Amino acid sequence: MPTPSRPLYFYQFLGAHSLLIGLLPFFLPVYLWKLGLSLAGLSLLIGVSGISFALALYAWQRLSTRWQLKRLVAFTFVLETTLVFFVGVFTLIPGVGLFATPLEGIGAASVFGLVMTASVIGLFNGLYNAFFWTTQRTLFLQQLSPIDNGQSNTGRQYGNFQIFVTLFLKLGILLGGWLLDTGGFVTLLAISAGVSAVSNWWLAKSEHGKMALHKLPSNIGLLESLRYKDEQGSRPTFAIDGVFLYLDSHFWTLSLFMLVKEDFSMLGIAVVLLGIGFGVLFFLIKNGIDRIDVERVFKAAVVLYSLSWLLRFTLDDTLSGNALLISLLVVTFFSSFFRLAFNKRFFDVARTEGAVQYLLYKSFSSQFILGLFFIILGGLLFFVDTEPMRILQSVYLGAALLSLLYLLYQDKSKG
Repeated sequence: MPTPSRPLYFYQFLGAHSLLIGLLPFFLPVYLWKLGLSLAGLSLLIGVSGISFALALYAWQRLSTRWQLKRLVAFTFVLETTLVFFVGVFTLIPGVGLFATPLEGIGAASVFGLVMTASVIGLFNGLYNAFFWTTQRTLFLQQLSPIDNGQSNTGRQYGNFQIFVTLFLKLGILLGGWLLDTGGFVTLLAISAGVSAVSNWWLAKSEHGKMALHKLPSNIGLLESLRYKDEQGSRPTFAIDGVFLYLDSHFWTLSLFMLVKEDFSMLGIAVVLLGIGFGVLFFLIKNGIDRIDVERVFKAAVVLYSLSWLLRFTLDDTLSGNALLISLLVVTFFSSFFRLAFNKRFFDVARTEGAVQYLLYKSFSSQFILGLFFIILGGLLFFVDTEPMRILQSVYLGAALLSLLYLLYQDKSKG
């Protein structure tokens, strides 16, 4: 791994993409849902995204060691703009995607249109996620100081990084929600392209962009990752974490959308208000989490995370007012606390297991397994005639039990 930490470069890159993600990728599940994509179709889209992500890692490994960083960064912006473009093609042009030959019983989408839309958008979503998130996580690893006497700065650095992400992400969400509500998708595409172009131009001027991201050999693959096993409990953690990341993002975002009566602007406002609590939490605990008993904190975080899924299981569109607000705040608190504790553990373990290699093992395994999981789930949901909210609640109940597997994840360096 190169010695320069590139902190300013990292945060500029992160801020630009956080804004772009808020504009559309955050709304992707609810935007497509509003236009007629069923829960089965959404599951298929997630599944294709996961498989696409895993396959794209082969290209990322080659390019990240051969390209200058500025070229790799430019490619992430190109992929984001391409994703938004294809979302527009498959949702705005008559006779294409969701509007192709409607069939009775599948909302506004035919089986062919649904599968085609989910597959193509899922493909580009996976490509973008692979190049952005893997580049971002590698850059983040370079911000961390060496572990000293069992202590690290991972919690503080991750907390700072999440607070920064929240600011730009929520700004994008507010603007994206308003544009989607007012039918301004073309404007949204233009803003995305403009932000990408300006950000790329700015970052290309940095001296940090003139060297490769890392110099490690590119020889990690899917089969090797699926076989990877250590004493930290990484294998079961890798197997479930990708599934939970999408349950927490796409499925839970869809639940929130239903709870706010399918209003994009209200969803944006709700997420921003919840995000304020998220930011306050990280600000209060980010400096202290590196100094307290990390094992107890992690176990408590996992238990609270499991409880958050039980709480989500109880929520439906009949709940409103203060009861709904308090429930959402509790879910946000428990989930955010878990992600802080989990990511501290992950990046600490990564530094003892081989940083970028460990990151790739995790990404290959998590994305491939989540891809299979959601493709199978999508296939099953095609034959289920139940209200979507009830299906989501059933999934959340299963998630409450499955999340306890995170307790197997350990950091032996703290032992």
